[in-house]
Amino acid sequence: MESSKHLTLIEIKRRVVSSFMSLTARQIALRAISFISLNVILAKILPVETLGIFNIATAVITFFAFFSDIGLSASLIQKNDDVTSEDIKTVFTIQQSLVTVLSLVIIIAAPFIGNFYNLDDSGIWLVRILGLAFFLSSLKVVPSVLLERDLRFQPLVTVEIVETIIFNGLLIFLVISGLGIWSFTIAAFARGISGTTLLYILAPAPIGFKIDKTAAKQLLSYGVPYQVNSLLALVKDRLVPLVVARMVGAVGIGYITWAQSMAFLPLEIMNIIIRITFPAFSRLQEDKESLGRAVEKSLFVTALLVYPALFGLGAILPSIVTYVVSPKWQPAAASFYLFAFATFWAVISTTFTNTLNAMGHIKITLKLMIFWTIITWVLTPILTFYFGFIGVAWTSFIISFTSVITIILVKRVLTVKILEAIFMPTASSILMGVFVCLFAQNFVKDKLTLSLAIFLGIGIYSLLIIVFGRKKVLNELQNIRNV
Repeated sequence: MESSKHLTLIEIKRRVVSSFMSLTARQIALRAISFISLNVILAKILPVETLGIFNIATAVITFFAFFSDIGLSASLIQKNDDVTSEDIKTVFTIQQSLVTVLSLVIIIAAPFIGNFYNLDDSGIWLVRILGLAFFLSSLKVVPSVLLERDLRFQPLVTVEIVETIIFNGLLIFLVISGLGIWSFTIAAFARGISGTTLLYILAPAPIGFKIDKTAAKQLLSYGVPYQVNSLLALVKDRLVPLVVARMVGAVGIGYITWAQSMAFLPLEIMNIIIRITFPAFSRLQEDKESLGRAVEKSLFVTALLVYPALFGLGAILPSIVTYVVSPKWQPAAASFYLFAFATFWAVISTTFTNTLNAMGHIKITLKLMIFWTIITWVLTPILTFYFGFIGVAWTSFIISFTSVITIILVKRVLTVKILEAIFMPTASSILMGVFVCLFAQNFVKDKLTLSLAIFLGIGIYSLLIIVFGRKKVLNELQNIRNV
């Protein structure tokens, strides 16, 4: 596999553009399938408690997964030198050793986890199978990382398409067949087997068992702080809901995760961009001028795509609850708007923390994550005690204001015109949201008129961009290869 170190600047730009074009539409479609499957179709069919159990089990696996590679995957992507066979085998050996132990812990500890969260036998088996699926998925890490480092995303997209179709198709079929929580168990296992097998067919990696001390030391010097950073993000975003589950129960967790899923849905677009820009920014880390322009363009494109989706979704959420999902989710609406405000800031803060990580300033972002974790743990239990499950959303809302810190940190190392990048998308999205909200309140009476509201929003936003930002958008599209 070709090393990114030998890619020219022109080739990096070409692959970034090509990856973005190929990934965006497909990833949006895949996320839409998963979102509609879990948060619309199954949310309508299944009790809130059943989805809450699945979310609790998934959060448990997510927690263990963050201990699986101690940042070695990110080290391979961020590394500025050639990736050697010793690097690859060292990462694979260490990671699989950790994953094997963690998977066994999950499987053995499943009854204790089930007892802690009051899960029945089907919930316990769900935890066990997700633990096994976690092991299968870990086998994909090394070939996936090598593909991402070289900005070759096509095989990864193909695998994700197959996994998404198998998981969601099988899940819906089994739920309709009346298998309840067992539907998630079977679908998750099928996804794990199919995805891992297909990736090694499409992109076989030179894996093997060996630990090279020199390679391990070099990779761990970046990987450990990176993984501590990720672990803190897990503790901040995932572990707190697990603890809160004891306070609000499966129903409360169901409301929290549904509101988060809705509010964070537009961020799927940003995640695609981040996935591409991290290896690209890493290759540009020594060229500050080119990197600064790349960050500006990344921020502009992210805001251009995320903000209209966010404001549009906020405008029609009451109609979605009433006419698409079910009124039983109405208690989660207030949490959605608080999470949505945090999503607005996440476009900036995540772009900038991604930039700092790509430049090797992992210790700076580590300190920032420690700060966010502490205030999250302080505020969440207190606000949940006084306000119930909505306290989690209030915490997210309050902490989002601290995203301004990331602006200060990036400004110290790069020249980035932030306001110029986000002003037009923000203003256009707000205006569009106001129009759509008024239309929804007065004219949406069923799914058909709701569809009209969505198309109205797309039309208004497109018109605003054409009238007020046509020159800038065309210029960015024309010169995107010159990042």
